[in-house]
Amino acid sequence: MTLFLTRVDAAPLSNTDFSFEFMQWLSVLVDQMNEVLATVQDNLNFNTAQSYTSVEIAALSDVPDGAILYDSTLNVYVGKENGTLRTFTTAAYP
Repeated sequence: MTLFLTRVDAAPLSNTDFSFEFMQWLSVLVDQMNEVLATVQDNLNFNTAQSYTSVEIAALSDVPDGAILYDSTLNVYVGKENGTLRTFTTAAYP
């Protein structure tokens, strides 16, 4: 399951009496909020082990070290450590 956080589109102002600096500050604020939302979303989605079959995991060559995947064929977690895929068993982590 992947989480998607809705972004802020804009800061609509119905009153044009605001200074240019304030309106620019609101634009920057919206951009900053969207960047923070994207970072939070990426971190939350990264912490979820993606489910793949054994064949799919073996074919993944661009997985970075430290990534944890779920092998739906063998029902185990697989992690990449020092460039090598490693199966994690419950015996190793009591």
